[in-house]
Amino acid sequence: MRTSKTTIIDAPADIVFLWLDDDERLRRWVPNIVEDETLVETPEKVGSTFRQTFLERGRKMELLGEITAYSENERMRVYMSGDMFNLDVDYALKALSAEQTQLRQTTAITLNGAFKLLTPLMLFLSKLGGSDAQAKAHAKLKQLVEAEFREG
Repeated sequence: MRTSKTTIIDAPADIVFLWLDDDERLRRWVPNIVEDETLVETPEKVGSTFRQTFLERGRKMELLGEITAYSENERMRVYMSGDMFNLDVDYALKALSAEQTQLRQTTAITLNGAFKLLTPLMLFLSKLGGSDAQAKAHAKLKQLVEAEFREG
């Protein structure tokens, strides 16, 4: 299953990128994230690994991740794997002006094991509800980034 969301943010690309790359900022806009720990950090960022824990319906879910592409202020791609599913998340930034950035997030979700049987249901539900969680996350990110930019 693949989703994509594009958001225009009234802030420079370097500020938007901070909100993708900084653990503290990430926790403020990514839904349900309760822990974000860097395991290995490489100088070039590609190959860096991390562990994230999410709280979903009262249950903790852990994902292990790796940065697979990194170009500061332009792109970051991460691959995360867990018991139920794997995520391939690609963030691409495009400076539209000195004070406006387009953020495009493309996410591919692959269900694991017996959860693969739920793929048709997941596709149906995602079409029915749109990418609501992704839209909410982008709206929150936009609000936070623009507030930080306005405050200087």
